[in-house]
Amino acid sequence: MPSAEVVVLADSGPSRVQRLREAMRLTQGDAVVTGREAMWLNGVPISSFGAIHLVVPARRPSRHDGSVRVETTSRMPDPLWRQGFPTAPLARATVDACRRTPGAGDVRVLAMEAVHRGGVTIAELHEELARGRSRGTTLLRRALAEIDRGVRTVVAGRAAEVVDRAGLPQPTWTARLSTADDAHLAVVDAWWDDVALAWDADIHRPWAPRTGLLALNRAARLTAAGIVAIHTDPARLRGDAHTVVDELKGAYRLATTRPRPEVVMS
Repeated sequence: MPSAEVVVLADSGPSRVQRLREAMRLTQGDAVVTGREAMWLNGVPISSFGAIHLVVPARRPSRHDGSVRVETTSRMPDPLWRQGFPTAPLARATVDACRRTPGAGDVRVLAMEAVHRGGVTIAELHEELARGRSRGTTLLRRALAEIDRGVRTVVAGRAAEVVDRAGLPQPTWTARLSTADDAHLAVVDAWWDDVALAWDADIHRPWAPRTGLLALNRAARLTAAGIVAIHTDPARLRGDAHTVVDELKGAYRLATTRPRPEVVMS
């Protein structure tokens, strides 16, 4: 509600920006907008619902009067400036919004909107959940588990299609590899046992693919055991499938040109 110092000359009432300005005036200048309003400020087209959610340092008093919720926290977000407001990053804003949303369907919608409209990654949401309090996050964790399963199914389907297009024999999917003396090497997404070819496409964690040093170290460990190893970013299964097909064919041909190493699949 506008303060006594502000007169809103509009039949429709104050705009979202006006409401945010009034909410910020209730604090001592160190508040950060989070929740649904922060999602909106970050570019996610969701409607306003419930109290404006602000977070302030733990030393400040909290308050909740129905229109504004000022929550104290020991983990203040590093704010981004959006439309002139200090705004929580989208992952934090989404988690905070979902914590205050009672319906499972509504929580799923918020998470999907953040991912598809806002560009936040599922990995970032998982990381934010891991850093913050668990209270109030059960519905979001369930929603992310459902989304995870759906994404994995889609990526696994694309990987199988690439194998078919390459004309390769069917691999063993999700294979545990070890040396002859039972030293664990890795669990790979696809394994051609006759030629010891391993293919990783991050099927089980497509929202957090291995990159950089992590991917290189894994490939080096497999290569040291004599395995022909290939890694594909899951995004390429859709956007660059033709090239991935050629790479997989080439890796299979290479694997057939050398003696099979003593690697055990289980």
